[in-house]
Parts: sequence; C-alpha cells; structure tokens
Amino acid sequence: MMEAIVPVGAGNHFGLPRVVTGGAGYLFGQLSCRGCAEPWRTRYGRAARNRNENMANNSGLSKRAALRQQQELEERRKRNSRILGFSLGGIGLVVIVILAIVIVQTLGQNREQTASQQTPPNATEGFGIEIVSQDAEPAEDAPHVVVYEDFQCPACAAREEAYGPAFHELIDRGEITLEIRYATFMEINAMNDSSTNSSMAAAAADAVGKFREYHSHVYSQQSSNGAGYSDQQLRVDFPAAVGIEGEDLTKFQELYDSKAFAEFVKNSNEMFNEEQIGSTPTYLVGDQRLEFFDQDTQEVLIQPTPDDILRAIEETIG
Repeated sequence: MMEAIVPVGAGNHFGLPRVVTGGAGYLFGQLSCRGCAEPWRTRYGRAARNRNENMANNSGLSKRAALRQQQELEERRKRNSRILGFSLGGIGLVVIVILAIVIVQTLGQNREQTASQQTPPNATEGFGIEIVSQDAEPAEDAPHVVVYEDFQCPACAAREEAYGPAFHELIDRGEITLEIRYATFMEINAMNDSSTNSSMAAAAADAVGKFREYHSHVYSQQSSNGAGYSDQQLRVDFPAAVGIEGEDLTKFQELYDSKAFAEFVKNSNEMFNEEQIGSTPTYLVGDQRLEFFDQDTQEVLIQPTPDDILRAIEETIG
C-alpha cells in the first residue's frame, strides 16, 4: 500500500499532513480532519452561540442598568433641587426677617432720636444761639454780629477773655445783637469729642437761662494741653460755677445726658462748613468779616472796649 504524505496546508484544515493510502484517494487527513473538526465545530458553534447570547443578555442588562442609573440620577437631581430650593427659600426667608428687624429698629431709633432732639430757646435760623440782652431791648436797626467759634480753640478763649465783656455791654445797651455758632473741627486733631459735648452743654445751659454765663466759663476753664473737657466738668462743675442748681440742674443734666442738642450742634458745624468760614474765631457783620488784628503790620485794629468795637462794626458795615 502506498502512502502519500501531503505537505502541510494542502487541504487540511489544521495544517496536518494528509496521508493518501492505496491511491484509492482515501484521505486520512480528511477523516482525521472531520473526526476532529466536527466536534470542534460543534463546541465552537455552541460556545459562539452562548457567547452571543451572553453578549445579547449583557447588552440588554447594560441597557437596563444604564436606564436604571439614568433614572436614579434624575431622581437624585430632582431631590437635590428640592432640597436646594427649600434651603434657598429658608435662607431667603431668614434674610427677609433680618432685614425687616433691622429696618424696624432703625426706624424706631430715628423716631426716638427725632423725638428727643430739641432746639435751644434762643436759637437762630443759622443754628446759632443768641446772647440775650439783660437790660435794654435791641434797637430795630441794631447791627447783628455772627460769631463762629470752637470751645477747644485757644484763640477763641483769648478773644472771649479780652473782648467778651465789651460785647456783652453792647448787647445789654441794645446797640447790637450777637449769636454764637459752634464749629467742632478742633476735636478731630484733639481726638476727642469735647467740642461737640461742650457745645451741647452750652445749648442745655440756654434751656435753663444761663447761656451767657456758661459760655464764658467754659472758655475760662480751657485746658492748656488740649485735653478737652470731661463730663464731670461739663455736667457738674461748670453748672455749679455759674449758678445752675436744683430743678434747673436736673433739667440741664437730663438734656446733656440725652444729647438733646446733638442735631442742633451738628447743623451749626455744617453751617460753618457751608459758609466756608475756614477758621475760628470769626466775627461777621452781614457778610463782612470784623478784623481785630492786621497780620502784616502786627497792629491791633480794635480795642477791647464797647465804643471801639461799635466803631469797627459801623465801619465794616460802611
């Protein structure tokens, strides 16, 4: 019997040699190939079908899982949105409540401050306080003098000491009228609130009929080191020195403690700024300044007497 070995790859599915026996064309390789190939094809086909089915199943599972995941995410988003909405709504409500409380408190404070604010009895339209004559009524054509000063101003204290009595005499004779307007700029550099406090105290003194006396006494007690005035001085010592006592003292201290003239003093200082006065003391007759001293010649232009002051006023008026 003749055998023929067919080279690898000559018709064998697995690359095995094909044996040809007896020339009858019986192909061992084909038999072997079939015998091995059929089971393999069966197993391979079944495995492939199983794999395809699994893939299909997995694909179906993946789609369902993806859909379920998407639904869960959507539910979570909606839930978070509701929570966020509730949170924002709650925060908004809290903010509204807080704002309402602040507004009510502010309005209440403003009403309280407005209700407690007072105007001195002898206040002028320009937020000054007029020194009232103790004797004669002022003449109808009496010149009106406006004085801007700050209780912490050393030059104001010096001017009051030298010229105050002469001005008071002219007022009492009815020959002039005079008002004091308070500035408070000195307390900025002094880093205290004595300019404001002393001005409020002077206004309180006007409410008990002691403005002139209190005004002069405060200047006489001005500190040389810029320390200002203490509450003890303004509400206890100074009133006692000028004869404020009894019920008047109680009223004076209540007005001072409640800052009843704070708005009035503030307006007076604003007038000082609006009129661009610039310095204290400044004496105005109409819109003209009353000059006491010539800086260039170092000459005293007005003597501290009633007659010379009146002369200077009349010359300033022209």
